[in-house]
Amino acid sequence: MTKTKLNWGYLGAAKIGRSLAPAVAQSKHANAYAVASRSLEKAETYARENGFQKAYGSYQALLRDPEVDVIYIPLPNHLHCPWAIRALDSGKHVLCEKPLALTAAECRKMIAAARRSQRFLMEAFMYRFHPQTLKIQELVAAGTIGQVRIIRAAFGFMLKEDASNVRLVKRMGGGSLMDVGCYCINVMRALFQDEPLRVMGHAERGKQVSVDMTFTGTLLFSNGRTGIFTSSFQSVLDWGVEIVGTQGRILVPSPWKPDAKLAAFILEVGGMSSEVVVRNGGGIYHREVDEFSRCVLEGRAPILAPEEALKNMRVIDALRRSARLGKVVRLR
Repeated sequence: MTKTKLNWGYLGAAKIGRSLAPAVAQSKHANAYAVASRSLEKAETYARENGFQKAYGSYQALLRDPEVDVIYIPLPNHLHCPWAIRALDSGKHVLCEKPLALTAAECRKMIAAARRSQRFLMEAFMYRFHPQTLKIQELVAAGTIGQVRIIRAAFGFMLKEDASNVRLVKRMGGGSLMDVGCYCINVMRALFQDEPLRVMGHAERGKQVSVDMTFTGTLLFSNGRTGIFTSSFQSVLDWGVEIVGTQGRILVPSPWKPDAKLAAFILEVGGMSSEVVVRNGGGIYHREVDEFSRCVLEGRAPILAPEEALKNMRVIDALRRSARLGKVVRLR
Protein backbone atom coordinates (compact mmCIF):
# COMPACT_ATOMS: atom_id res chain seq x y z
CA MET A 1 0.00 0.00 0.00
CA THR A 2 1.37 3.40 -1.02
CA LYS A 3 2.01 5.70 1.93
CA THR A 4 0.06 8.98 1.89
CA LYS A 5 1.21 10.51 5.19
CA LEU A 6 4.61 10.66 6.85
CA ASN A 7 5.31 10.37 10.55
CA TRP A 8 7.23 13.44 11.70
CA GLY A 9 9.47 13.41 14.74
CA TYR A 10 10.87 16.45 16.53
CA LEU A 11 14.45 16.23 17.69
CA GLY A 12 14.21 18.66 20.59
CA ALA A 13 11.41 20.57 22.28
CA ALA A 14 12.55 24.00 21.12
CA LYS A 15 10.29 27.05 21.10
CA ILE A 16 10.70 27.56 17.34
CA GLY A 17 9.21 24.12 16.77
CA ARG A 18 5.87 25.34 18.14
CA SER A 19 5.48 27.48 15.01
CA LEU A 20 5.82 24.39 12.84
CA ALA A 21 3.68 22.08 14.98
CA PRO A 22 0.24 23.25 13.72
CA ALA A 23 1.48 22.85 10.15
CA VAL A 24 2.48 19.24 10.80
CA ALA A 25 -0.76 18.49 12.64
CA GLN A 26 -2.96 20.00 9.89
CA SER A 27 -1.08 18.70 6.85
CA LYS A 28 -2.64 16.13 4.53
CA HIS A 29 0.81 14.67 4.05
CA ALA A 30 2.24 14.70 7.60
CA ASN A 31 1.42 13.25 10.97
CA ALA A 32 2.57 14.75 14.29
CA TYR A 33 3.99 11.49 15.53
CA ALA A 34 6.67 11.96 18.20
CA VAL A 35 8.89 14.45 19.99
CA ALA A 36 12.14 13.79 21.86
CA SER A 37 13.86 15.77 24.57
CA ARG A 38 16.69 15.10 26.98
CA SER A 39 13.96 15.10 29.63
CA LEU A 40 11.07 12.68 29.21
CA GLU A 41 8.83 14.92 31.31
CA LYS A 42 9.57 17.88 29.04
CA ALA A 43 8.96 15.78 25.95
CA GLU A 44 5.62 14.54 27.30
CA THR A 45 4.50 18.08 28.11
CA TYR A 46 5.58 19.35 24.68
CA ALA A 47 3.86 16.43 22.95
CA ARG A 48 0.65 16.98 24.85
CA GLU A 49 0.62 20.74 24.17
CA ASN A 50 1.43 20.38 20.47
CA GLY A 51 -0.59 17.35 19.46
CA PHE A 52 2.11 14.67 19.16
CA GLN A 53 1.25 11.05 19.81
CA LYS A 54 4.47 9.89 21.48
CA ALA A 55 7.29 11.28 23.60
CA TYR A 56 10.87 10.11 24.09
CA GLY A 57 13.36 10.98 26.80
CA SER A 58 16.36 10.91 24.46
CA TYR A 59 17.11 11.90 20.88
CA GLN A 60 18.58 8.50 20.09
CA ALA A 61 15.38 6.74 21.19
CA LEU A 62 13.40 8.73 18.63
CA LEU A 63 15.88 7.87 15.88
CA ARG A 64 15.53 4.17 16.71
CA ASP A 65 11.77 4.26 16.16
CA PRO A 66 11.16 2.57 12.77
CA GLU A 67 7.82 4.36 12.38
CA VAL A 68 9.48 7.78 12.06
CA ASP A 69 9.86 8.97 8.46
CA VAL A 70 10.97 12.60 8.86
CA ILE A 71 13.06 14.26 11.53
CA TYR A 72 12.73 17.99 12.16
CA ILE A 73 15.75 19.57 13.88
CA PRO A 74 15.15 22.85 15.75
CA LEU A 75 18.21 22.39 18.00
CA PRO A 76 20.86 25.09 18.61
CA ASN A 77 23.08 25.66 15.57
CA HIS A 78 26.09 23.71 16.85
CA LEU A 79 23.97 20.55 17.14
CA HIS A 80 22.57 20.61 13.60
CA CYS A 81 25.42 18.74 11.95
CA PRO A 82 25.94 15.84 14.38
CA TRP A 83 22.24 15.10 14.86
CA ALA A 84 21.32 15.52 11.21
CA ILE A 85 23.98 12.99 10.28
CA ARG A 86 22.73 10.58 12.95
CA ALA A 87 19.17 11.00 11.71
CA LEU A 88 20.16 10.47 8.07
CA ASP A 89 22.24 7.42 8.98
CA SER A 90 19.16 6.09 10.78
CA GLY A 91 17.25 6.22 7.51
CA LYS A 92 15.23 9.36 8.23
CA HIS A 93 14.64 12.34 5.97
CA VAL A 94 15.69 15.60 7.64
CA LEU A 95 14.29 19.12 7.70
CA CYS A 96 16.81 21.19 9.65
CA GLU A 97 16.45 24.74 10.87
CA LYS A 98 18.64 27.40 9.32
CA PRO A 99 21.53 27.84 9.18
CA LEU A 100 22.06 24.22 8.22
CA ALA A 101 25.45 24.04 9.95
CA LEU A 102 28.16 26.08 11.62
CA THR A 103 30.47 26.06 8.60
CA ALA A 104 30.64 25.02 4.97
CA ALA A 105 32.81 22.07 6.02
CA GLU A 106 30.00 20.79 8.26
CA CYS A 107 27.53 21.24 5.39
CA ARG A 108 29.65 19.01 3.20
CA LYS A 109 29.58 16.27 5.85
CA MET A 110 25.80 16.50 6.07
CA ILE A 111 25.39 16.37 2.30
CA ALA A 112 27.64 13.31 2.19
CA ALA A 113 25.44 11.62 4.81
CA ALA A 114 22.29 12.42 2.81
CA ARG A 115 23.81 10.90 -0.32
CA ARG A 116 25.07 7.89 1.59
CA SER A 117 21.67 7.19 3.12
CA GLN A 118 19.71 8.22 0.00
CA ARG A 119 17.52 10.45 2.14
CA PHE A 120 16.44 14.07 1.65
CA LEU A 121 18.02 16.90 3.63
CA MET A 122 16.60 20.43 3.47
CA GLU A 123 17.31 23.74 5.20
CA ALA A 124 14.17 25.30 6.68
CA PHE A 125 13.94 28.65 4.88
CA MET A 126 10.16 28.70 5.13
CA TYR A 127 9.66 32.05 3.39
CA ARG A 128 10.88 30.55 0.11
CA PHE A 129 7.65 28.51 -0.27
CA HIS A 130 5.15 31.35 0.06
CA PRO A 131 3.41 32.60 -3.13
CA GLN A 132 4.61 36.14 -2.36
CA THR A 133 8.24 35.03 -2.64
CA LEU A 134 7.48 33.01 -5.78
CA LYS A 135 5.69 36.00 -7.36
CA ILE A 136 8.63 38.30 -6.66
CA GLN A 137 11.03 35.79 -8.19
CA GLU A 138 8.74 35.52 -11.22
CA LEU A 139 8.65 39.31 -11.73
CA VAL A 140 12.41 39.61 -11.40
CA ALA A 141 13.06 36.72 -13.79
CA ALA A 142 10.66 38.21 -16.34
CA GLY A 143 12.60 41.49 -16.37
CA THR A 144 9.65 43.49 -15.06
CA ILE A 145 11.99 45.98 -13.36
CA GLY A 146 14.74 45.60 -15.95
CA GLN A 147 18.13 44.27 -14.97
CA VAL A 148 18.47 43.99 -11.19
CA ARG A 149 21.43 46.06 -10.01
CA ILE A 150 21.04 46.39 -6.24
CA ILE A 151 19.32 44.39 -3.53
CA ARG A 152 19.02 45.70 0.03
CA ALA A 153 17.84 43.42 2.81
CA ALA A 154 17.37 43.77 6.56
CA PHE A 155 16.36 41.54 9.44
CA GLY A 156 16.67 42.82 12.98
CA PHE A 157 15.00 42.81 16.37
CA MET A 158 15.86 43.64 19.98
CA LEU A 159 17.61 41.04 22.12
CA LYS A 160 19.15 42.16 25.40
CA GLU A 161 22.69 40.99 26.02
CA ASP A 162 21.86 39.67 29.48
CA ALA A 163 19.14 37.40 28.08
CA SER A 164 19.54 33.66 28.53
CA ASN A 165 19.48 32.80 24.85
CA VAL A 166 21.48 30.44 22.62
CA ARG A 167 21.65 33.24 20.03
CA LEU A 168 24.15 34.97 22.30
CA VAL A 169 26.47 32.01 22.84
CA LYS A 170 29.42 31.93 20.43
CA ARG A 171 30.22 28.20 20.76
CA MET A 172 26.60 27.39 19.90
CA GLY A 173 26.78 29.34 16.65
CA GLY A 174 25.21 32.50 17.98
CA GLY A 175 25.21 35.98 16.51
CA SER A 176 22.88 37.98 14.29
CA LEU A 177 24.61 36.94 11.06
CA MET A 178 23.94 33.26 11.70
CA ASP A 179 20.47 33.78 13.14
CA VAL A 180 18.87 36.25 10.72
CA GLY A 181 21.59 37.52 8.40
CA CYS A 182 21.43 34.14 6.68
CA TYR A 183 17.95 35.09 5.41
CA CYS A 184 19.30 38.24 3.77
CA ILE A 185 22.10 36.32 2.05
CA ASN A 186 19.67 33.64 0.91
CA VAL A 187 17.23 36.06 -0.70
CA MET A 188 19.96 37.99 -2.52
CA ARG A 189 21.45 34.80 -3.96
CA ALA A 190 17.98 33.59 -4.97
CA LEU A 191 17.01 36.82 -6.72
CA PHE A 192 20.34 37.37 -8.46
CA GLN A 193 20.43 33.66 -9.33
CA ASP A 194 24.16 33.87 -8.79
CA GLU A 195 26.92 33.59 -6.21
CA PRO A 196 28.91 36.61 -4.99
CA LEU A 197 32.49 37.03 -6.17
CA ARG A 198 33.66 39.11 -3.20
CA VAL A 199 32.25 40.09 0.19
CA MET A 200 32.93 42.64 2.89
CA GLY A 201 31.61 42.26 6.42
CA HIS A 202 31.64 44.24 9.65
CA ALA A 203 30.62 42.81 13.02
CA GLU A 204 29.56 45.01 15.92
CA ARG A 205 30.05 42.79 18.94
CA GLY A 206 28.32 43.10 22.27
CA LYS A 207 29.81 44.52 25.45
CA GLN A 208 28.83 41.48 27.50
CA VAL A 209 28.87 38.80 24.78
CA SER A 210 31.37 38.02 22.04
CA VAL A 211 28.87 37.36 19.24
CA ASP A 212 27.98 39.94 16.60
CA MET A 213 24.98 41.91 17.84
CA THR A 214 24.82 43.74 14.51
CA PHE A 215 26.37 42.64 11.24
CA THR A 216 26.68 44.68 8.06
CA GLY A 217 27.54 42.92 4.82
CA THR A 218 28.19 43.82 1.20
CA LEU A 219 28.09 41.15 -1.49
CA LEU A 220 29.61 41.94 -4.88
CA PHE A 221 28.24 39.90 -7.76
CA SER A 222 29.25 39.70 -11.41
CA ASN A 223 28.48 42.59 -13.79
CA GLY A 224 28.71 45.16 -11.01
CA ARG A 225 25.63 43.96 -9.14
CA THR A 226 25.54 44.61 -5.40
CA GLY A 227 23.78 43.18 -2.38
CA ILE A 228 23.76 45.05 0.94
CA PHE A 229 22.31 43.79 4.21
CA THR A 230 22.13 44.36 7.94
CA SER A 231 21.22 41.85 10.62
CA SER A 232 20.81 42.94 14.21
CA PHE A 233 19.83 42.14 17.77
CA GLN A 234 19.97 45.88 18.60
CA SER A 235 16.98 47.36 16.79
CA VAL A 236 13.23 47.48 16.78
CA LEU A 237 11.70 44.97 14.40
CA ASP A 238 13.48 45.80 11.15
CA TRP A 239 12.86 43.73 8.10
CA GLY A 240 12.41 44.38 4.45
CA VAL A 241 13.81 43.75 0.99
CA GLU A 242 14.29 46.32 -1.76
CA ILE A 243 15.11 45.15 -5.28
CA VAL A 244 16.36 47.91 -7.57
CA GLY A 245 16.51 47.44 -11.31
CA THR A 246 17.26 49.54 -14.38
CA GLN A 247 13.56 50.19 -15.01
CA GLY A 248 11.94 49.95 -11.61
CA ARG A 249 12.05 48.45 -8.15
CA ILE A 250 10.19 46.15 -5.79
CA LEU A 251 9.67 46.99 -2.11
CA VAL A 252 8.81 44.09 0.18
CA PRO A 253 7.79 45.19 3.71
CA SER A 254 7.34 41.65 5.07
CA PRO A 255 9.62 39.29 3.15
CA TRP A 256 10.39 36.72 5.85
CA LYS A 257 6.91 36.03 7.24
CA PRO A 258 4.28 37.07 4.68
CA ASP A 259 0.74 36.85 5.97
CA ALA A 260 -1.19 33.68 5.26
CA LYS A 261 -4.36 35.49 4.14
CA LEU A 262 -3.20 38.83 2.75
CA ALA A 263 0.39 39.54 1.73
CA ALA A 264 1.43 42.54 -0.35
CA PHE A 265 4.42 44.36 -1.80
CA ILE A 266 5.02 47.45 -3.93
CA LEU A 267 6.00 47.34 -7.59
CA GLU A 268 7.34 50.54 -9.17
CA VAL A 269 7.88 50.64 -12.94
CA GLY A 270 8.36 53.73 -15.12
CA GLY A 271 7.50 56.06 -12.26
CA MET A 272 4.19 54.33 -11.59
CA SER A 273 3.61 52.53 -8.29
CA SER A 274 1.18 49.67 -7.68
CA GLU A 275 0.45 47.23 -4.89
CA VAL A 276 0.75 43.55 -5.71
CA VAL A 277 -1.54 41.55 -3.44
CA VAL A 278 -1.29 37.83 -2.72
CA ARG A 279 -4.49 36.53 -1.15
CA ASN A 280 -4.82 33.29 0.78
CA GLY A 281 -1.22 32.30 0.12
CA GLY A 282 -1.22 30.00 3.11
CA GLY A 283 0.98 29.76 6.16
CA ILE A 284 4.72 29.68 5.51
CA TYR A 285 5.22 26.70 7.81
CA HIS A 286 2.24 24.85 6.34
CA ARG A 287 3.67 25.26 2.85
CA GLU A 288 7.12 24.17 4.00
CA VAL A 289 5.83 21.01 5.70
CA ASP A 290 3.59 20.13 2.75
CA GLU A 291 6.34 20.66 0.19
CA PHE A 292 8.94 18.61 2.04
CA SER A 293 6.44 15.83 2.79
CA ARG A 294 5.31 15.66 -0.82
CA CYS A 295 8.90 15.55 -2.04
CA VAL A 296 9.53 12.51 0.15
CA LEU A 297 6.27 10.81 -0.83
CA GLU A 298 6.77 11.49 -4.55
CA GLY A 299 10.50 10.83 -4.55
CA ARG A 300 11.43 14.21 -6.04
CA ALA A 301 14.23 16.41 -4.77
CA PRO A 302 13.25 19.47 -2.70
CA ILE A 303 13.45 22.93 -4.29
CA LEU A 304 15.97 23.85 -1.61
CA ALA A 305 18.64 21.22 -2.18
CA PRO A 306 21.29 20.90 0.56
CA GLU A 307 23.85 22.21 -1.94
CA GLU A 308 21.98 25.52 -1.73
CA ALA A 309 22.61 25.58 2.02
CA LEU A 310 26.28 24.90 1.34
CA LYS A 311 26.48 27.90 -0.99
CA ASN A 312 24.79 30.10 1.61
CA MET A 313 27.21 28.92 4.28
CA ARG A 314 30.22 29.60 2.05
CA VAL A 315 29.12 33.25 1.91
CA ILE A 316 28.64 33.35 5.69
CA ASP A 317 32.12 31.87 6.20
CA ALA A 318 33.60 34.51 3.89
CA LEU A 319 31.75 37.35 5.64
CA ARG A 320 32.97 36.21 9.05
CA ARG A 321 36.51 36.04 7.73
CA SER A 322 36.17 39.51 6.22
CA ALA A 323 34.92 40.93 9.52
CA ARG A 324 37.79 39.28 11.37
CA LEU A 325 40.48 40.47 8.93
CA GLY A 326 38.94 43.84 8.14
CA LYS A 327 39.25 43.43 4.37
CA VAL A 328 37.42 42.23 1.29
CA VAL A 329 37.39 38.45 0.91
CA ARG A 330 37.18 36.80 -2.47
CA LEU A 331 35.13 33.63 -2.91
CA ARG A 332 36.51 30.87 -5.08
